[in-house]
Amino acid sequence: MLTGNNNSSRTSANLSETLLNPNSVSSALFGKVFSLAVDGQIYAQPLYMRNVAIPGKGSHNVVFVATMHNTVYAFDAEAASPPLWTLNLGPSMPASRYTSDIGAYTDITPENGILSTPVIDPVTGTLFAVAATLEAGKAVYRLHALDTGTGKEKLGGPSVIQALVAGLGDNSVKGRVAFDPAQHLQRPALLLANGVIYVAFGSHGDAVPFHGWMMAYSAVNVQQQISLFNATPNGSGGSFWQSGRGPAADAEGNIYAVASNGATDGKTSFANSVLNLTPGKLTVADWFAPYNFLSLSDSDDDLGTPGALLVDGTDYLITGGKQGVIYLLDRKHLGHLAANNSQILQSVDTKMFGIFNMALWNRPDGPLLYLHTANSGVTAWKLQNGKLGTVPVAQSMNGFAIPYQGMSLSASGVIPGTGILWVLASVSYPLPSHAVLHAYNADDMTELWNSDNAPADTVGAWVKFANPTVADGRVYVPTAGNQLLVYGSIRNTITNTVPFVTGIVNAASYVDGAVAPGEILAVLGGNLGPKQIAVGAFDNNGQLSSLLAGTQVTFNGVPAPLIYTSFGAIAAIVPYEVPSVGQITVTVSYNGQTSARMTVPVATAAPGIFSADASGSGQGAILNADFSVNSPTNPAGAGTIMVIYATGGGRTIPASVTGSVTTKATVLAANVVVTAGGLPCTVLYAGNAGGEVAGVVQINLRLPPGATGTLPVIVSVGGFRSAATTTVSIR
Repeated sequence: MLTGNNNSSRTSANLSETLLNPNSVSSALFGKVFSLAVDGQIYAQPLYMRNVAIPGKGSHNVVFVATMHNTVYAFDAEAASPPLWTLNLGPSMPASRYTSDIGAYTDITPENGILSTPVIDPVTGTLFAVAATLEAGKAVYRLHALDTGTGKEKLGGPSVIQALVAGLGDNSVKGRVAFDPAQHLQRPALLLANGVIYVAFGSHGDAVPFHGWMMAYSAVNVQQQISLFNATPNGSGGSFWQSGRGPAADAEGNIYAVASNGATDGKTSFANSVLNLTPGKLTVADWFAPYNFLSLSDSDDDLGTPGALLVDGTDYLITGGKQGVIYLLDRKHLGHLAANNSQILQSVDTKMFGIFNMALWNRPDGPLLYLHTANSGVTAWKLQNGKLGTVPVAQSMNGFAIPYQGMSLSASGVIPGTGILWVLASVSYPLPSHAVLHAYNADDMTELWNSDNAPADTVGAWVKFANPTVADGRVYVPTAGNQLLVYGSIRNTITNTVPFVTGIVNAASYVDGAVAPGEILAVLGGNLGPKQIAVGAFDNNGQLSSLLAGTQVTFNGVPAPLIYTSFGAIAAIVPYEVPSVGQITVTVSYNGQTSARMTVPVATAAPGIFSADASGSGQGAILNADFSVNSPTNPAGAGTIMVIYATGGGRTIPASVTGSVTTKATVLAANVVVTAGGLPCTVLYAGNAGGEVAGVVQINLRLPPGATGTLPVIVSVGGFRSAATTTVSIR
């Protein structure tokens, strides 16, 4: 969890959580395990990074916390212990220095320091953060680059944030508009995309003069400002605030943000508009404004209060606003000014005030969008066939008057029954006020647990839009009470050591359903293996062992080769000895104890394409003709040859040996068809990949000559299709 809302698509989802599920979260099993004291309120979402090397202290899973007192903390994420390191970034800005359009600014009190969520570059081991300081009576913003292991400044940091553009709008002098730190808040989370850090600003309480600003800096030298953008250089307003959600970036690097109330002309002023900004250059490539943009601005019904959320694997962008309308847009064709909203894909009026936060569970059976409006329950909306339902498919029984909640979703991939929606909500207004952390079953929105069930679990004071972070069985909750609260398993959550299985899915796509001989599966649950992951290895005969660190998985009694094992997940290969029709039983044994049997259907094939980031969706694990990695920045030429990696191809000719390294050519026994963007590809070879364990499928193909863009790629084996969740990039 290295960025705000967990990813650059800003879905607020962690789909790699195997320890927390609806069966493991209840009053008997889950609660507050410890708290960590800090020196100020926490508005920024905590960030989580595994295996951080701390000089002289070894390697730790670390939770990073940034406070409004301008201090960054690195804590061991698993223990109530002193910080591994801390660094203060200068004197914070007193809230008394700010005013709003109605007088004193009370939304943020008593100070403004690190308000936005930082971002971590795991390649360079750098945490980027923006701090507001008061120096010699003047407001200053700086972009800092901190080493994740030591907290020391690096990469030229810190850099004073300054900007000047041509314009005749508010605060202009001689045809120039300068960025005024005293008039702006750096609210949206930082974005790291393709080696560039994006920093966005809005107003505090609409106190004029202000503009929507975005600056771009090099992620290897923060002294280098690459470009900047002002949403209203010849007008006023256009804040980028987005309730703390950062600008989003798609697989091609395009930047998406929503400017709120202000001047709009579609030429140089883009308030109340969804913007597609070119990567790096920050020029307007496309935009959308609703037909009633002027009345929205006049009534302070900002568009874009929840920012922009991208639905990976599609061209969909979702946003909303204070008016309570959900907008579903085609981000490749935003359409400019909508005469009557008929030009957009869909707008859904919830009939309630205020959409300030959203989360998305991007599932193959239809993405689920979660949100909350005033005086209502938390709702789930299903996206199918290019449309959201006109009514929610699920809604929580309890509701909240104030729609300023924090929100995060955790799940084991896309498996129904594993998802939890975590909602951090206030029970009264004004803020800060007493808050409650709720855990809802993400399928039907029934409440599993809340922090007011037991006095020991209470949250205390909380601030607007503060999102919890879920990682590795823990929920990290920011508060206004100068504490980070940590929730997880309590009172011997697992009352015995018997393994239990919660799901079996394709290890490439995370799709559940029928399994096939030779398919690599992810077996999910608890007590499946050691707490620290153990990785399998080939023996001298080129065989992958079926017994690893005390773990064994059997299919119809036949031991399966194991790629890795851990407490909550196993990667196992379905033995080729199992039948291709009917049902089979699966069991897991660990240290002499065996799980209950799980019955799963089998099929000739169950193809799933590996994704480049191992998420099960987005850019596929695909090589171009020159063996370079396919990506939006390195697309394949239409009509050229490329290589796709998958699993679930079924039996081969000649027959593959379970758990063996593929050393000679094999072909899949069933017919293989591949399409890119719906266009047929020419399959040149489809069989197990040489040098890999049998079950890793390699497909060599020639792309169709007319295909261009980032397109869904689908593999069909014997009529069984892969999910349309992975993409290929073609020029």
